Amino acid sequence: MKNENVDVKNIPEYDFDIIEMLKEGFRRIESVKGIFLAAFIVYVVISVIVQIILGTFFPSPPPPAEPNYLNQMIVTILSYPVLMPLIVGVIMLAIHYSRGEHIAFQSIFNYYHLTGRLSLAALLIYIMTVIGFVLLILPGIYLSIAYIFTLPLIADKGMDVWEAMELSRKTVTKHWFKVFGLFLLLSLIMTLGALALGIGLIWAVPLLFVTLYGLLYPLIFDGVEV
Repeated sequence: MKNENVDVKNIPEYDFDIIEMLKEGFRRIESVKGIFLAAFIVYVVISVIVQIILGTFFPSPPPPAEPNYLNQMIVTILSYPVLMPLIVGVIMLAIHYSRGEHIAFQSIFNYYHLTGRLSLAALLIYIMTVIGFVLLILPGIYLSIAYIFTLPLIADKGMDVWEAMELSRKTVTKHWFKVFGLFLLLSLIMTLGALALGIGLIWAVPLLFVTLYGLLYPLIFDGVEV
């Protein structure tokens, strides 16, 4: 689905209430928890396998030894061609679900034709965010939230890398603190879900994707009101 009216010169107007967004997210996940949880588990398993394989070539000693930050960075970057299209597949499940379209588990593998653009975007976001954290920390926090919609904009709207990064950044900046607050609460729910013997992740994982990308993303970029 393309939206030719969305570009970096036409920043969408939007607003939302964090609590209402979370409530709506909880309502919408009821019938799709299984597919999102399964998709996320596949992503995690593949991520672990990729990290183990790359870690054999670029090892980093386990704690309490001093970690090899350079090797960790290399492993992270080299994992992008495998992992970025996959996480975008999970994100797109939420976006298609929000539009009332049929969603299928196997569709999470449909975005490898965008490997180059998605990997480049992830690399640029990583570099700029790291620089932001190294300089003053706050710029890194700002950019890590501001670029949160870059990858789905590339996959969903067919945008170029920098165009998607700028649209995401400029749009999120309009209500950066609200987006940050929503992300923080979702992250807290994920953490609590993991601590509860992992059982809470049955709700926390679908809630994260459906709220951020099945509610907030369409609200901003498709003009869909919650």
